Amino acid sequence: MTILLNIFLWTYFLLGFSISENPPEAHSPIRILFIGNSLTYTNNLPAMVQEIGKRDSVQIGYTTIALPNYSLEDHWNNGNIQTEITEGNYDFVVAQQGPSAQPASQVLLIAYAKKMNELCKKNDTRLCLFTVWPSKQRSFDLDGVIASYKTAAEQTKSLIAPAGLSWKYAWQKDSDLPLYGPDEFHPSIAGSFLAALTIYASLKEKKDLNFLDGDRASLENISQTQTTIFKAAVLKALEQTSN
Repeated sequence: MTILLNIFLWTYFLLGFSISENPPEAHSPIRILFIGNSLTYTNNLPAMVQEIGKRDSVQIGYTTIALPNYSLEDHWNNGNIQTEITEGNYDFVVAQQGPSAQPASQVLLIAYAKKMNELCKKNDTRLCLFTVWPSKQRSFDLDGVIASYKTAAEQTKSLIAPAGLSWKYAWQKDSDLPLYGPDEFHPSIAGSFLAALTIYASLKEKKDLNFLDGDRASLENISQTQTTIFKAAVLKALEQTSN
């Protein structure tokens, strides 16, 4: 049984998924559709956002459509997200693609964010762009990634969850924080938690994160020291992107 479980989990990581996880129910105060690739489904970031909401006494239902190496263009051409946005009655659509620091990727990020945002507006849903990060090998691109997503959010008048900026500010406090996973691109548990906290705080427009104090501090395997750094980094990132 253990061997079969490990095979399933490894296959799940490699292939990604396009399935519902804790699909939104009618009574869910917040309903979120996550659209992206392995930077979203690694460590099941949507479930982390849901758990953070629980710590803040907020119920979140979510659906995830995420496939390996998919850009927003790929999702749009696939056609599944149009149906889900139209029929799903979501409050928010949280979307990401790759780092998008290169000029051609920037153009596609903006173009397909515009298409998605128009569809979201027709369905009374807010689009939120989830800013990611480059690989460790291309860490010099981090500011470019942040700028690309910020520009796309400004041009589409979308919300932004500046996770990449939160990573930058957290590293400024402690450069040894293990935000990358073993492949030095996908996030570690800590990296996903920091991204999830950024997403939650962005959607809820949080001005403080005091609900993560004390016994309700963080998820498993995230220390109180890390959580303190993450909280400050997220609030600083939100402040910078709200100007």
